[in-house]
Amino acid sequence: MNIDAIMLAAVADEWRLLLTGARIDTIIQPTEHSIAIQCYAPISRDQQGVGEKEGRGGQNRWLYLSAHPQMARAHITALKPPKIASEPPPFVMLLRKYLEGTRIETIEQPRWDRVLHIIAGYRNPESEERVRFRLIIEIMGRVSNIVFCDEASMILGSLKRVGADVNRYRVIIPGVPYMPPPPQQRVVAGVTLPRLEPTQVTAAQLSIAAEESANAVTEQVTRADEKRKRKPDQSKVWQLLTRNLLGCSPLLAREVVYRTTEDSETALKEANNNLWEELAWNMRDLAALYESHQWHPQLIERATSYSHEAASHASQKGVPIVAAPYVLEQYAGLPEMVVRESPSINVLLDEYFARAEWSDALENIRGPMRKVLQSQRERCERKALLLQQDLAVSKEAAQYRLYGELLLAHQHEVAQGASSVSLQNYFEGGEPGTEETVTVPLDPRYDAVGNANRLFHKYHKLRRALALLPPQIEQNTVELATVRQLQADLALAETPAEVALVKAEVQTAGYMRGKSKIEEGRARKGGKKGKGGKQGKGKPVGPGGGVPISLQDRNGFNILIGKNSRQNEEVTFHQATGTDIWLHARGVPGAHVIIKSAGRTVPHETIERAASLAAYYSEARGSTNVSVDYTQQRHVRHMKGAGPGMVIYDHERTIYAHPDEAVAQLNR
Repeated sequence: MNIDAIMLAAVADEWRLLLTGARIDTIIQPTEHSIAIQCYAPISRDQQGVGEKEGRGGQNRWLYLSAHPQMARAHITALKPPKIASEPPPFVMLLRKYLEGTRIETIEQPRWDRVLHIIAGYRNPESEERVRFRLIIEIMGRVSNIVFCDEASMILGSLKRVGADVNRYRVIIPGVPYMPPPPQQRVVAGVTLPRLEPTQVTAAQLSIAAEESANAVTEQVTRADEKRKRKPDQSKVWQLLTRNLLGCSPLLAREVVYRTTEDSETALKEANNNLWEELAWNMRDLAALYESHQWHPQLIERATSYSHEAASHASQKGVPIVAAPYVLEQYAGLPEMVVRESPSINVLLDEYFARAEWSDALENIRGPMRKVLQSQRERCERKALLLQQDLAVSKEAAQYRLYGELLLAHQHEVAQGASSVSLQNYFEGGEPGTEETVTVPLDPRYDAVGNANRLFHKYHKLRRALALLPPQIEQNTVELATVRQLQADLALAETPAEVALVKAEVQTAGYMRGKSKIEEGRARKGGKKGKGGKQGKGKPVGPGGGVPISLQDRNGFNILIGKNSRQNEEVTFHQATGTDIWLHARGVPGAHVIIKSAGRTVPHETIERAASLAAYYSEARGSTNVSVDYTQQRHVRHMKGAGPGMVIYDHERTIYAHPDEAVAQLNR
């Protein structure tokens, strides 16, 4: 969903009500395309009496501004946005220098433009004059940007720098006067004209625009090659509106057409004078919201499991489809759609995007690691296949030995120069005269003893190679299990901190180059020193795994969950005792779950709940039914030669669990 001008007008109205006079306290950058501003908004004069009676004062609000190519937006968000990067970039430092401590004076929007201006300032204690700054949010798809200017509209900084080599018309770099986006224009009879004002559009103007569009299509067909097959003109009425009206987005244009014809995809060739009259009236009616400010925000969702009862309850949450500050009649009649209403367009926008950009940025961090681990896993799987093929040659080695022994037993019968010979196999132990005849390949250059020596040499060579295979197979099996566990750790990581822990583990395993930030921080603090200030001897300490999840069962049992290899090591071998119950999804990498028994008998109900958690925090999370093994912790031991959290176990029992049931426990 793209944010259009009328949506921004509704957002700006709410901001003027909620943020005028608010103090800017904190500025962070959640993702590379966005910034978030914490504002303390004092209680307004209209609400002052009510607020004093209820004992409440002002309120902290987070303002989310995004210049994402696909999810650019601006709205108030309910919670503090999580951050991807720990260190603030230069643009955020610039905003903190000038804006923190200032107060928002007003919110401006150029008419029918997807641009918002936040004007904030402070009073200079020396001259008693107001010092103002302008933060400009341009929501324009892939060219969206956030620009910071002084009172004279001189650019101080921007989220994205645009040089003259990219855009000669608008250069966005520090020290250059800010130039607003180019005006919205249309082409009529080869002449460039301003687009039509939606609040004043007439049927005659729309009819002329339709004729000009039809003439343009006819001219293009005439110029085209006659041999070339062209599709008939399929222009829609809503496309005509987006090309000729100011700030008219596809969503707004389709809504106007639907209210006119009850078909948002009405073809342009079907239009007549009556349609233009009604269309112009509906356009003016919707555009009048820009002046009247009588907003009616709606969020359209697709019900996940549709039923007639679900459609009648607007409180049911589904997959968000679109939001608008007016009634969306084009979706009201669709049976699978649920209409949700709210007095605040900011609330609906916050719910619509629901950390989508943050999740997208987190996915960009996971991507390189996922690629490295998948390549490593495929390499281990190929190696395992080759090792199994090499193991199959053990029969061939036994065959070489048999050939050599037969040649030595029949050496007086074998003449030099033959390429093969058939000999009686006396080593099978059958009845005399019933022995099987074996054809032995020979090298004509050697006699029987020489050929036997060559065959014994091949036999011993294969035997030496086969002796090395079991350790290689074991090592490759351990490495494959480690890689699969790291893949599961990465999939279960839900925050930047958890992803950083997995990355540190991947780097420690040698699958990625470079030192992790955890190791760099540990190096800056300095390790334990020995005599003379020298570094103490011993093995290097691996990266930490963070704090495991701890839950309280309704029966009073404490449940520990490790979400990565290091946490698995911690909960299983450092926090659990021998009589505690250990659980793990069977046959797939995932979390170690511990039920702290404290000497009590653990009821089956608690084991079932813990099993659902083990299934949820595993590679089989997407399955409906997952087999989970459980045993006492004393029956769990480290896998030989493996990394942290890699274990083998026995005396286990198996229970089937549903991962979906774990969500209710985690939200409790």
